[in-house]
Amino acid sequence: MPSYYYSYPSNVGSNAAAEQPLWLNFYSAPYSLLNYERTRYGVIDRHETHIKLPMPKEPGFQVAHEYGESNNNPVGPVLSRSGIANAGGGIKGTLNVLKRTLQPSTFYWERMFATSTYRRFSNIAEYTMVSEGRKKYFFQYVFAPKNEQESIAVENIVHTFRKVSYPTVATGLPERSYPQNLWAIQCSPGNQIALSGSADGSAGDNNTLTDNWLGEPLVSVLETVRVEKNDASDPIIRYLPNGASSITLLGLLFTEFETGTYDPPTNSVLSKSEISTRYNQ
Repeated sequence: MPSYYYSYPSNVGSNAAAEQPLWLNFYSAPYSLLNYERTRYGVIDRHETHIKLPMPKEPGFQVAHEYGESNNNPVGPVLSRSGIANAGGGIKGTLNVLKRTLQPSTFYWERMFATSTYRRFSNIAEYTMVSEGRKKYFFQYVFAPKNEQESIAVENIVHTFRKVSYPTVATGLPERSYPQNLWAIQCSPGNQIALSGSADGSAGDNNTLTDNWLGEPLVSVLETVRVEKNDASDPIIRYLPNGASSITLLGLLFTEFETGTYDPPTNSVLSKSEISTRYNQ
């Protein structure tokens, strides 16, 4: 498969690239069923597309876990080891659990003598996680190329994001397609040593730098690509000498491909494929 690399801005005619303090790298690789190839390292190792852009003005993310009410009451009168331990432990705890388990059968009789200030706890005891959240990342760029080389790079970047967001035709099976490509997002330092990053760009430093700015982005899919040509506030559409737009607005929405789980030994959030890779070696 062909490999594509595009970067913006360039150093042609200016020092714009050399003046960037932080870079955001987007790596894309084909979909895979193998656990390692679905990890961040796996996507970067076998990437077919690498796009390098400056850190956007307002980087950030959102993670929203889904919760629902549960009918479980694990700290209540449950005849289990934890229930007995919560009730005092040993024989005493066992007797207490049995006594409390029989309480519902005496509820009607008890209610006749209870005052208005006496009531039972609700049986719905926990607000339980139904599904882990998938972080979403929205990046917005305004490209204002200063020369022909940059204008071509902008068009290549926009086209590549748009095209790689689609499924891929299966070789030899034109009526079928492979699922969406997978993306890994990684920060790297530019002209200065950033927080927990180093000028040599070593992988470990880049991972820490990425975690600080973007909160450990797991392997993602490119959900939305938004492109606008020219400045909406300008009543006249303006062209460059080669016919390209003088201003291009690009919006990218990435959503994590797999949900994550906190791994205490590594003090990090890992995807399902990363956990499978780590603990099956």
